[in-house]
Amino acid sequence: MCGIYGYVGDQQAVDFLIDGLRRLEYRGYDSAGVAIMRPNRSINVVKRGKHKSSIKLLSKVLTNSENPGSLGIGHTRWATHGAISEVNAHPHTDPENNVAIVHNGIVENYLEIRSDLKSKGFNFVSETDSELIACLIAHEIKQGKNLFESVMNLKNCIRGNSSVIAVSVNNPKEIIGIRLGNAGGIVIGLENNSGYVSSDVSALLPNTNKITYVENGELVRLSSSSYSIYDFSGKKINRDLQKIEIDDYDIDKGNFKHHMIKEIYEQPHAIQSSFSGRVNFHSRVVDFEELTESTINIKNFNRIVLTGMGTSLNSAIYGAQIFEKMLGVQSSAENSSELRYRDPVFDEKTLLIAITQSGETADTLSAIGHFKKKSCSVISVIETLGTQASRISDCTISIRAGKEVGVAATKTLTSTMSTLFQLALYFASTHNKSSSEFLHNALNDISLLPSVISKILDSEGHIKRLAENISHSSNLLYLGRGINIATALEGALKMKEVAYIHAEGYAAGEMKHGVNALLGPDMPTVMIVPDDHLYEKNLGTINEVKARGSRTLIITDSEAEEIKELADDIIVVPRINNELSPIIFMIPLQLLAYHTACQLGLDPDRPRNLAKTVTVE
Repeated sequence: MCGIYGYVGDQQAVDFLIDGLRRLEYRGYDSAGVAIMRPNRSINVVKRGKHKSSIKLLSKVLTNSENPGSLGIGHTRWATHGAISEVNAHPHTDPENNVAIVHNGIVENYLEIRSDLKSKGFNFVSETDSELIACLIAHEIKQGKNLFESVMNLKNCIRGNSSVIAVSVNNPKEIIGIRLGNAGGIVIGLENNSGYVSSDVSALLPNTNKITYVENGELVRLSSSSYSIYDFSGKKINRDLQKIEIDDYDIDKGNFKHHMIKEIYEQPHAIQSSFSGRVNFHSRVVDFEELTESTINIKNFNRIVLTGMGTSLNSAIYGAQIFEKMLGVQSSAENSSELRYRDPVFDEKTLLIAITQSGETADTLSAIGHFKKKSCSVISVIETLGTQASRISDCTISIRAGKEVGVAATKTLTSTMSTLFQLALYFASTHNKSSSEFLHNALNDISLLPSVISKILDSEGHIKRLAENISHSSNLLYLGRGINIATALEGALKMKEVAYIHAEGYAAGEMKHGVNALLGPDMPTVMIVPDDHLYEKNLGTINEVKARGSRTLIITDSEAEEIKELADDIIVVPRINNELSPIIFMIPLQLLAYHTACQLGLDPDRPRNLAKTVTVE
């Protein structure tokens, strides 16, 4: 994911910027750059693109003597709009080089803004949406606003999740930052007449452990000796710096009560990270640099098997349906612990996709090893590179969700699902299985995922109230159809994991084959009902459930009055591409499980009898 770093103080900025960017390298990046405010109030921008060692190359050309200045901003980029190149790398400036910005996020209305700015005389040098932000700020400054006011005005101009930090020759002693939605975070810190800002707390810790976070809907003014945080009305927010132990930075919960809810809120950022550098929304191309025809050529396979355990198995069930639909190749999901003890008919024409967030899940590792012996090709989809799964697989793809501390998987699940969807698109395009129109629409919906998830998170209060009702239940039934069977299974799993309520996930079409016997006032039912080709079938199931006295909680993307009248309780989420709808439906299910656990006085971060990584059989 794109990394942001900034320094303002009484020392030369160069070394701080390079060190900060190095500490952001673990996220992965395709280009890097810095902008330094010179003593003569001019901005010096140095960038290196299309090279995995861009930061190393920067360090060779940047010296304090040739690049003086005690204020600067830096960036590591994963391409989304525009090719991987030096001109598309950050920081970006306006045409007159008076404003420099670095940006983490996507400007959803960038075509509209680009056209408007062009009509005002702006010319652009890059293909990115980020360059437009520098131009928007510069335009406001020309109209008489200061840098702070100009950055604040971004809230009225750009749509989508974005974090931005900006500097201007008109304000050479201050960095201004803004956070719009749940894009990558902004963390600030102070120490010894120096101010620091980054997208990642780990990048600040070598220099200060006195930090605080800038939240969604807030701005920050940062100088060498002070900081101020404001809401979008311009009202100052009193928020003290917190001292955190350097050894414990990776388990810092910020302003959240638990890791689980923090990681639920990190999902817009994690999802965006999953497609940054892989999806180019400008050229409408999906690319996985981990894959080449010499490693994995999808045309060589007539069967795809996805395997995993627990939440990873549920994502495999989702992935199998996506792969089969997009590629027309027989695809199925298998429980790793069962797969390793069976002797299915696999051969060199079988592609095994093993999903293990930790890369160390014992049963999944055994399944990989077993089927490598059958000459199967293996792709591992994981979070942590360098783990055993990556060492024994033919190819490894990172989901890039970032460290997940909570035992119950949240952001790693949705990032895995997003990655599988992109992988299916990539294979479909290389296999000539998708039309340009389908690819265009699919990529458009991927770009919307972060902002759509943010909108659902805004309804947390409503879901919390529903959780209060759920907390009185001893049993729950979760129902889904088609691609959302996996959603029902995962919703039930989350409730079991953190709230200890017996919950079962079922295919709604199986109701008459035994499940009806369980229905009644003591069995509330949670139904996932997308507005798709199975919508009417789902309405019939709701009527069946209600006829047997069960209370219904419907999660839907339909605005129809009929479903609102049928439901006892309802959560309406934004409408999106049906193949991506399970990702959207997961968010309220996670919030429901979390708040139910809290209502019951349980600690969702430490569910009994469970471990984050299962490394034994």
